[in-house]
Amino acid sequence: MPNQFNTINLTYLESISEGDNEIIKELINIFIEQVPEFYEGFAENFEKKDWLKIAALAHKAKSSVLSMGMEDLGNRDLKNLELICKQMVLYEMESKSDPEAADIAEIEKIKKSFKGYDQERIDWIMENCNEEKIKELIDLFNDTCDKAVNELKTVLEN
Repeated sequence: MPNQFNTINLTYLESISEGDNEIIKELINIFIEQVPEFYEGFAENFEKKDWLKIAALAHKAKSSVLSMGMEDLGNRDLKNLELICKQMVLYEMESKSDPEAADIAEIEKIKKSFKGYDQERIDWIMENCNEEKIKELIDLFNDTCDKAVNELKTVLEN
C-alpha cells in the first residue's frame, strides 16, 4: 500500500505488528504520549545549555521517530543534533584550564563516539556547532512531530 502521508510512514509498524491494528494503535499512542516529553526536555535543557542531556534526548527520540517512518528526522537531523551537542560539551570541557579526571574521561568517551563517522559529517558538525543550529534542529524536530502527531491521530480515527 502506498504511503498516504507526508510525514509518517507506518511500513515498519505494520511489519513488526504483522498487520495487527491494535498493536499499531498502541505504538502510535505511546509515540503521541512521548512527544510532549521530548518537547519539554529539549526546551528545558536548551535553556540550561545542558548539551549532554539534549544529546541523550536526541538519541532517545531517534528510535521513536524512526518507528513512525521519519527516516530523515531520525537518521540525519536527530543524529546531527546529538553529535553537535556532544561537540559543544567537548569544547566546554577542553576549554577548562585544569580539567578533573572525570572531565578527561568524559572527553575521551565523547571523542570515541565520533569514530566511525565519515569526514564529511564530522566537518559538517564542526561547521554547525553552535546554539543557533541546535535551536534550529530542535525546532525542526518539534514542527515535524507536530505534523506527525496530526497524521497519526488521523490513523487512530480510521
